Amino acid sequence: MKVFIKSLVFILLALIITSLGLIYFALQSQQSTVQVNQINAASAKHSQQLAQRIVSTLKQKNTVTSISINQQEANGLTALLHRAFPKVNADVRLSKYGAAIEASLALPFPSFIKYLNVNAYISPSTQGLLLDEVSLGDLKVSGEFFISLMRFAADNFLKEQLLDNALAMITSIDINEERLIAHLSIDKNLLTMKKDDKSFLLKMRDDLALFGNVETISFYYQSLSEFAAQQDMHSSIAVFIRHVFELAKTRSSISKEYLAVKENQAAITALIIYFGADRFELLVGDVIIREKEQLVIRNRLRKHVSLQTRPDLQKHFIYSMALQLFSSHGASDAIGEFKEFLDTNKGGSGFSFADLQADRAGTRLAMIVTKSEKNAKRAQQLLANVTDAELLPSIEGLHEGLNEDSFEKKFKDVLSKDYQQTLTEIDNRLKNLPVYQLGWE
Repeated sequence: MKVFIKSLVFILLALIITSLGLIYFALQSQQSTVQVNQINAASAKHSQQLAQRIVSTLKQKNTVTSISINQQEANGLTALLHRAFPKVNADVRLSKYGAAIEASLALPFPSFIKYLNVNAYISPSTQGLLLDEVSLGDLKVSGEFFISLMRFAADNFLKEQLLDNALAMITSIDINEERLIAHLSIDKNLLTMKKDDKSFLLKMRDDLALFGNVETISFYYQSLSEFAAQQDMHSSIAVFIRHVFELAKTRSSISKEYLAVKENQAAITALIIYFGADRFELLVGDVIIREKEQLVIRNRLRKHVSLQTRPDLQKHFIYSMALQLFSSHGASDAIGEFKEFLDTNKGGSGFSFADLQADRAGTRLAMIVTKSEKNAKRAQQLLANVTDAELLPSIEGLHEGLNEDSFEKKFKDVLSKDYQQTLTEIDNRLKNLPVYQLGWE
């Protein structure tokens, strides 16, 4: 028995020492990647074009096809990634020899192990993906070993054979200074959800309940639907927010079983699904009432319910709440900016700081009402009586309709002093409203 215990202790110590050694060599004191690309009108346009091209390619009936990404599109993706997650610096460089991928992630660790620096290289290949040596700090592993690690993770945490099936579709890769082209032989069966797979995914979604209990969300959605049927289609979104948060406040006061955070999360999820888009229901569960009369009322309200008398601001507000609830604060702010930069391009409505203010308001409201039990209860009190003007500050004086040239002339880029001052002004306007003050306490 003593021998067994000594052996076990020895193994545990060896594992601890090995883990500490890996951490020491993988993490570094300096970041190796400097963020060069920043989000702007051009990068937003290139990222959108890439996304549209990929979706279009996957929708085609052809099983043999290709997807290309040029240097500008790669720059756009790294710019959006950094804007959404400022602690990540990333860069992709294409050449006739291959694609060099670099990234640095700042971690909440002591300065001597603060950064995880990753370097990888994809070489041109006539047979699938050829990943050369991968560096994690001072640790260097072969591309095959790195893929094996990714395979292990995918098989155990996602779905068996998922990575292998995806890699099998890559037949060859061409790379030059201008673009990377992945030639594919697509198995359409992998892109079509089978009945058994679908039920498994939906069951996993329902079991995990990542975004709240579906029964509670359905309760709020049902109540919202009944209430909405009695409202004018030109009402403010504040009317509906008052309704669901009055209900949340009442339920939270009835029993400790109804935690304010959970009730608030269910309430805003119901709002998001009702006023946002049906596809949000896929993340939650079956809550939409599909009676024809109810759908007609809901679709009419989606188009006409306003914020500061503008339906477009209501949409920005609701969608930003969704992005915050289903992703993160930084990502939702970045996607809001991304959309505004898309609008500066030809055919767009122009960059609007009013829209951006609605984006930031929706993001912060979703964060505040689910932040803590104390915050959640205080938010219920305020939102149960909230007015339109208390949801969104005045948009007076905020620039709108800026095309790419006028934006760059006035603000240059997102790192400029004038742009940052405008964001500060927007945040200060939000801070002056009682409900948003909870987010800065």
